[in-house]
Amino acid sequence: MSFSRRRFIAIAAGCVLAAKPGSAAPVDGARWRGVALGAETDLRIVGMPRAQAEYLIGVARAEIERLEKQFSLYRQDSALVSLNGDGFLRDPSPDMLELLSLAGSVHEASDGMFDPTIQPLWKAYAESGGWPGRASIRRALERVGWNMVEVSPALVRLPRGGAMTLNGIAQGFITDKVVALLKSFGLEHALVNVGEISAVGRPAGFEAWPVQLDAAGTSRKTVGLRDRSVATSGALGTTLDASQSVSHIVDPRNGNPAPVLWRRMSVMHRSAALADGISTAAVLMEAGQLTAMAHQFDGLSIDAISRNGSSFLL
Repeated sequence: MSFSRRRFIAIAAGCVLAAKPGSAAPVDGARWRGVALGAETDLRIVGMPRAQAEYLIGVARAEIERLEKQFSLYRQDSALVSLNGDGFLRDPSPDMLELLSLAGSVHEASDGMFDPTIQPLWKAYAESGGWPGRASIRRALERVGWNMVEVSPALVRLPRGGAMTLNGIAQGFITDKVVALLKSFGLEHALVNVGEISAVGRPAGFEAWPVQLDAAGTSRKTVGLRDRSVATSGALGTTLDASQSVSHIVDPRNGNPAPVLWRRMSVMHRSAALADGISTAAVLMEAGQLTAMAHQFDGLSIDAISRNGSSFLL
């Protein structure tokens, strides 16, 4: 099935585009709600006949399913679960190698504040209700360290007792892959959200896609995106304890939960995967560290709110 490059498609989750006065009503379109990498996903296509929209929904869902089988911590048949269980993964897929290479780049640029091998620390926090003892943290830290991971086209190997999570970058990676797939069908205008948001082209009658930046406990801000992606993190956006005071973002260098330096951290880049990984690490950084990291990526920008409510733009 092929489509005219003039067709308009919007695939969105949690992003609202107001209709411009006098604009034509969209034709049928289609919608799918589900779960990807443990997070709710809402795929919505508007502006085209239902049959074509449903076909593209199916294409996008198949791509998400394919990549979940590589990167999900929640599926027993995933390559990542196999890697964590066995300690090694033979003949990793090209997608796995590509994502691990991106993760290594963000790890280096963030001075180690982004580290996929942090899973033993997350397990220690989860098993203790968010309050592990120092001895438990020390034992977990012995198995954390990107420098201890071997990656080659033939084999990925973890340190003894190690485990990996790709949740801090895989949603952005999958978003990029879905965008690339839809572009291969000739689509020039799309808003894609599979955990992170990527804006391709622009909606009819607008200069850019209006996208809300939001995190727990912050005021909402709308920015216009065109051919760029955005990822937003917050220290207390998700918490690991009943009192909701222990951040799900843990510092891989010392095992401590992220301090509330930033109420909201939004990172924009053409790559949703890079924006995803960088926003995770950025929550742990002071302003000077943020500036140094941002300068290592061409076209990267930051829109953040500090703990005292002041804006930080870069």
